[in-house]
Amino acid sequence: MTRRAQSTSERPARSKKRSTKRDPLAIAHEEQELCDEIVSHLKSRRPTGPPPPTADDQALISLRDQVATSRLEDVAALVTQMEQIAAVASRRGLGNAEPVNPLSPYFGHLRLDEKERGSRDVLIGRTTYIEPREGIRIVDWRHAPVSQLYYRYEEGSPYEEQFGDREVEGVVKARRTLTIIDGELQRVTAPQGLFVRSGDSWTKLDATTMELAGGEGSAVRAEHLRGRLGAAGGAEQRLDRHLPEIAALLDSKQFEVISSPDSGLVVVQGGAGSGKTTIGVHRMAYLAYQSRARFSSDRMLVVVGTPALRDYIGQLLSALGLGAVLVVTFESWARKMRQRAYHWLKLPVEDNTPVEVARLKTAPALMKLMAERAEQLRAQQHGTAEDALWLWAEVLTDRDRLVAAFAADDANQPPAAGAASTARAETRLTEEQLDRAWRYCADRCPAVLDWTPDDDLVGSRGERIEGADGLVEQEDERAILDPEDDALLLYAHQLLRGPLRSRKRKPLRYEHLFVDEAQDLAAVDLCVLSGIVSDQKSITLAGDTAQRLYVDTGFRDWDEVLDALNLDHTAIEPLRIAYRSTREVLAFARDVLGHLAEEVPPIAPRSGAPVEHHNFPSAGAAAAFVADALRPLMLREPRATVAILTRYPEQAEAYHAVLRMAEIPNLRLVNDFDFAFRPGVDVTEVRQVKGLEYDYVILADVNASSYPDNDEARYQLHIGATRAAHQLWVISSANPSPLLPASLLEDG
Repeated sequence: MTRRAQSTSERPARSKKRSTKRDPLAIAHEEQELCDEIVSHLKSRRPTGPPPPTADDQALISLRDQVATSRLEDVAALVTQMEQIAAVASRRGLGNAEPVNPLSPYFGHLRLDEKERGSRDVLIGRTTYIEPREGIRIVDWRHAPVSQLYYRYEEGSPYEEQFGDREVEGVVKARRTLTIIDGELQRVTAPQGLFVRSGDSWTKLDATTMELAGGEGSAVRAEHLRGRLGAAGGAEQRLDRHLPEIAALLDSKQFEVISSPDSGLVVVQGGAGSGKTTIGVHRMAYLAYQSRARFSSDRMLVVVGTPALRDYIGQLLSALGLGAVLVVTFESWARKMRQRAYHWLKLPVEDNTPVEVARLKTAPALMKLMAERAEQLRAQQHGTAEDALWLWAEVLTDRDRLVAAFAADDANQPPAAGAASTARAETRLTEEQLDRAWRYCADRCPAVLDWTPDDDLVGSRGERIEGADGLVEQEDERAILDPEDDALLLYAHQLLRGPLRSRKRKPLRYEHLFVDEAQDLAAVDLCVLSGIVSDQKSITLAGDTAQRLYVDTGFRDWDEVLDALNLDHTAIEPLRIAYRSTREVLAFARDVLGHLAEEVPPIAPRSGAPVEHHNFPSAGAAAAFVADALRPLMLREPRATVAILTRYPEQAEAYHAVLRMAEIPNLRLVNDFDFAFRPGVDVTEVRQVKGLEYDYVILADVNASSYPDNDEARYQLHIGATRAAHQLWVISSANPSPLLPASLLEDG
């Protein structure tokens, strides 16, 4: 055994000599020594050039050259041979990992005491590197069986696992999470405490600060000073600016979901900050590693609800080596696909669909009607795009069928308690509402069917001349579509014509689909997306019914939506641990939901500052108060992230104007999801921050006029509150909202 191997195996004995009673920073010093040794070793072994070509590479190059000079009739056989070699090479290369990055080689450290093998250190990273002579063992979190111990067991826990055909048994002597940036250890999280590096020295913070957090404020707040935004313990928080790699933040339950089989539908439910998005992106990374050929970046798709969440998830995927995966909002994707499938139908889209029409067009009952009618049309060999358009119009304008279908749908809904019952009630249609919705469709659908471009806008060769906005003028102003029609028309296309097509006219097929914030999509939206996934139906849906931006999408509850998809699925027990927000913030958010709240409350590991309510006679006075609170906060914590959230954009603009005059640094007005994802103050409306996180959140103008006693206002206020990781203020500038807890109003 070499000197380096001996020192690694004897490290537990060394740590005993450096007692934490004598040296409270022993763990940090030990990890820094280990990190310095490994980084130095990796830098000395770093390859200076590209890897030598393999036999497979040389064979492919030879075949490529043959294709260039062969006769046309021989090309097909050569291409087939190239594909076969490429497939074999891909499978052969599954065990080959990318080189370890010496600037950030690992994020986890396990010290195991196994019955058979004794004590050994295992490091958890993004790729595998084993150097027995130097005693270095870095394993890939996605692949190595031993990495399961890191996610499943705490320090001091005995373990017994089956790794292939070998049973292993032992004790986790140490489990630590590390942050290594630019080759230097910056942060160590252990049960004994949180160790943060500042220059060449280390500081030990409270052990409870290890919970998942974000931004500057990644430490639990100290004793709260009322009326002060930010905690008294700001000096400690500024030390802790580095967070571990996102893969290090997974808990055992999340890892179990990520490593589940690669076929079938997996549904991840959980409250705000419970890790749903983290699970989704890591599941993609896990699948890509297990089968690179099948789950390549161009064969996976992520669908989200807002551009802000699209940009945020794009950053997470890049950090996991999946930056080339396409991330889209459903609205933009569906619009583009509808325009491709019905290329001649260049009509304007209504901005505000009437409530009853939106409920009609997103109801699962309408999907059943379309499927039944499509079966009849297929028997008559109707399968053109024009036939699909007729299918859409016919179902929406057949009053007798609609009445019969929705009466049956209502009768089949058993009484239920809690949020599911409320969700069903808010998407039902009364006879009067159904009649209004039918009249609306009966007026517009025929106009869409009969629509043709004005003759004056047709060129000499029959081409259509479009206006500057890309739309063709039409005489009948009733020829207009609703946003909900995009999914319905795509569904009709799939029913009659088969798969949607790519720009190259090939069937659109993805091997894995991840839909985040699925509760904001209708059943028909999810059904259309399911239709672009391969037969194995590798799909991950993540969502929380308590965070619904829209109450008219037809998403009543998970059971009904999954029944409409008609897919076998693995329903994951709801994630109960909420990592983002403190107990105080989550308690407020739950109170706001009222009857919409789930029966079982979330578990919050951290406690923090109490939620405060401040009432003012006018918005101007409230904005001045906020400015006075922000100015010292940004001086104390220049890297803090703050959100000032209003219900409507006009309110956000008013607050921004006052704060700009107050010269608040790093102030940004977010109008169109154009988030910078940098420290500073974002002023925007609640709907734009869905899925994001801030250190501090100020809910402004929480008045009775902005947040009345209805379900939509409850959802919006809940979403806004749960963006806060550490501290939440509620500001009212008139009569406070009736949704605010009575105890908060008394304190305010």
